[in-house]
Amino acid sequence: MTTVIAVAGKGGVGKTTCSALLLRALAASGIRPLLAVDADPNANLHLLLALGLPEALGTLREELFTGPPGAVPLTERLSSEVQMRVAEGDAADLVVMGRGEGPGCYCYVNNLLRQSLARLMGGYRAVVVDNEAGMEHLSRRNLLRIDHLVLVGDPSPRGLSAAAALRDLARQLALPVGNSWLLLNRPYAGRTLAEPDVPGLPLLAALPHDSRLPAWEAEGRSFLDLPPGMSPAADAVADAVRGTIGRAAS
Repeated sequence: MTTVIAVAGKGGVGKTTCSALLLRALAASGIRPLLAVDADPNANLHLLLALGLPEALGTLREELFTGPPGAVPLTERLSSEVQMRVAEGDAADLVVMGRGEGPGCYCYVNNLLRQSLARLMGGYRAVVVDNEAGMEHLSRRNLLRIDHLVLVGDPSPRGLSAAAALRDLARQLALPVGNSWLLLNRPYAGRTLAEPDVPGLPLLAALPHDSRLPAWEAEGRSFLDLPPGMSPAADAVADAVRGTIGRAAS
């Protein structure tokens, strides 16, 4: 069964970095094949995976909604188009959602796209979804279920409050979430982090200050290729995943 991990948080907390590190941790635990879903309209997860930017799935709405009818049923056309927009990697593949729908009623096409995405995800051991800021993508119910909701926040009072607010919003939206986690990122250099007290949000990991990650990104290298012992932040995520999410996904 596919394990679905959704990464969310307010803007600027490092959701994309954490998504790439979660993919690395899953791959290191032997959980493959993996699918990365970039659900941020400003897509850049491909840069951390050293993959080309595939054509966004979101453009299929307009193409299928406004294009001429074809001999092939719409469901089959959509499934084929989704498969063709997968960027394949050694350890993880990638799809990009792109921008939200424009004016017009796309309910039918959105439903078909949701079904096609679910079928695609079913071919992978685990899926990591890098969301835009907030819960907008998740609120559209593009994911039929979420096994692990990872809320990324910084260790400041405002950061913890924002993570708690997103947890509450997920409950209000009645999202199909199994487990929710807090992942602390962007700690202050030299500061020791105390165990945060956010009810309903157990701590997955607290990432230490890590200057190696920006250097690795600047070199254009995939975060999946970070060797053990090079990046304290990557190793912290790997250790956390090994004992929680990775164990359940194995």
